[in-house]
Amino acid sequence: MKLLRQLSFRPVLVSLLQSYALTFAVFLILPVFASAQEQTGNQAAAKSWVGNWLVVGQGDEQLVWQLHADGTGFAHGFRADGQLTHGFAISWRINGDTVRIRTGGTLHCNSGMVYAQFTGWSAVTLDFNVIDGRHWRQHNGGILAFQRRLADWETPNHGAECPNLYDREQKETPQTASAGN
Repeated sequence: MKLLRQLSFRPVLVSLLQSYALTFAVFLILPVFASAQEQTGNQAAAKSWVGNWLVVGQGDEQLVWQLHADGTGFAHGFRADGQLTHGFAISWRINGDTVRIRTGGTLHCNSGMVYAQFTGWSAVTLDFNVIDGRHWRQHNGGILAFQRRLADWETPNHGAECPNLYDREQKETPQTASAGN
C-alpha cells in the first residue's frame, strides 16, 4: 500500500502532454515549411518571365505582354501595320509548369485615342503549359512565342494617343546607329 501512495501520475501525464505537443508542432510546422519551399520555386520561375515582351500568338499579328513580379500585367494586341487594336489587364501566377491567367479590364483604340475600362476580373482562367524558356502552349493547343524583351514599353493610358509598335521600333533604330558613330 505504501508503494501505491508513492506512485504519482504527474510524470506520466507530463510525458504524454510533451509527446502530444511535439506531434502537434510537427504536423503544424511541416506543411507550412513545405508550402514555403514550393512558393519559392514558383517565385523563381516567375521572375524569369517578368518584363515587357514582344509575343507572337495565333490569330494576332503581334502582342506586347507586360508581366509584373506581383502577378499583375497587361496584354496588348496590334494589327499587321503595328497599330494598337485592343488590350486587357491580366492576373497571372505560375504553379509548377502551368501558368494560370485571368483577364480583367479592357482597352481599345477608337479614332486614334486609347479607351480603357475595368469591369472586374473574368471568371474564366486560361491555363498555359510552359514548353521552354520562350514558348507557352494553351490547353486548346494555341502557342504563344515570346520573341524578345522590349526595354522601353509603357502601358498606354486612357485618353492617350494609340501607340504604333513599328513607329516605336523605327525611332529606336536611328538612335542606336547614331550612338555607334
